[in-house]
Amino acid sequence: MIQAELCLDYVIDLIYAALLEEASWSNFLAELSKSIPGGRSLLFYHDAVTGHGTWNLNHGLDDATVRNYAEHYCRINPWMPKASVRKIGLGVVAEQMLPAADFRKTEFYNDFFRPIGAESAVGLTVVREEGRSFLLSVLTSRGDPERNKPAADQLTAIAPHLRRAFRHYRAGTNRSQIAEIGSSIFDAIDIGLLIVGEGAAIKSVSECGARIVETGNCVRRTPLGPIRICSQEADTMLRRMLDRTFVGCKTWSAVVNAVKLTFIQVRKDRFSAYFEGPTVVILLEPINRNRAVDLSHLQMAYKLTAGETRVLAGILSGKKASEIADSAERSKETIRVQIKSLCSKMGASSQLEVVRRIGGLGTAASPTLGLPQQATKSGPL
Repeated sequence: MIQAELCLDYVIDLIYAALLEEASWSNFLAELSKSIPGGRSLLFYHDAVTGHGTWNLNHGLDDATVRNYAEHYCRINPWMPKASVRKIGLGVVAEQMLPAADFRKTEFYNDFFRPIGAESAVGLTVVREEGRSFLLSVLTSRGDPERNKPAADQLTAIAPHLRRAFRHYRAGTNRSQIAEIGSSIFDAIDIGLLIVGEGAAIKSVSECGARIVETGNCVRRTPLGPIRICSQEADTMLRRMLDRTFVGCKTWSAVVNAVKLTFIQVRKDRFSAYFEGPTVVILLEPINRNRAVDLSHLQMAYKLTAGETRVLAGILSGKKASEIADSAERSKETIRVQIKSLCSKMGASSQLEVVRRIGGLGTAASPTLGLPQQATKSGPL
């Protein structure tokens, strides 16, 4: 009993170590596999509506098994009907989902499960939302439910800690940091920025993005919270890119009611993607070549000094270095030094490139985000 408690404590410690990036989720799954004979652990999800599921996050399964499950056996997994409605946070043995005698008559058991050396499993539903169940299971070569019950009880003890992991990832701290880094630059050139998660829920929004959404001309908030694009084609594409099974273009662009929308799918490591779900960055660019430039946002974004900001204002108004020097009552040499420093901070090789970057080139003004150039026409890029 003491040994079992020590093992449980270590497994729980690994959950928090993975959250702090001091260990990997693979370490957690590997340790959990030791809890039962022939153990192979997996974090997976099952969509009760589409029947889709995947065993990508696992310890001990080969690629062919994972592929076969995703392509066919996920849809005929006989445990899933009850797993999709069972109590959240309660560890169970497989026989609570389907009697062993019935299970052994299924195609799933005879053509898939038994050939990989498995006889039964213990499982846990961690989270359920909109018909999708997020589960933790350990497959086992032991078919005795009574002897497997302690391993199921261990999953019950782990459940609260895994729910905290979900909350941590769903809080979207990394995505909020992206918005903080990039939104000042985008706000300065009147481009809105939205970070959208699973179910089209807004995770983060810039000041300019909030103003554009408020108008309701191209993007609207629904009464329940998620956004909806005012174009059937664009709205359908956004929901496709937010689907866990989506395999397609990383970026997509369209014009909706005089606002250019660019969708950018954020690619994450597979464990973050499991807990957090898909994320799409949406850029909202009003089609207006005379957008006003907010120097305070640019000063903050590029960490410009007062002198560099003054020089930037002069460049954007079309002044030469000598004219900026005269109006600021500074020497030409001082202004040239400030121009050189300004170009360096903005990653520009000349004053002309500074103007081009700020005068409407969207993502090119923000090298820190690493986002791709926007498309110049609608449709997949």
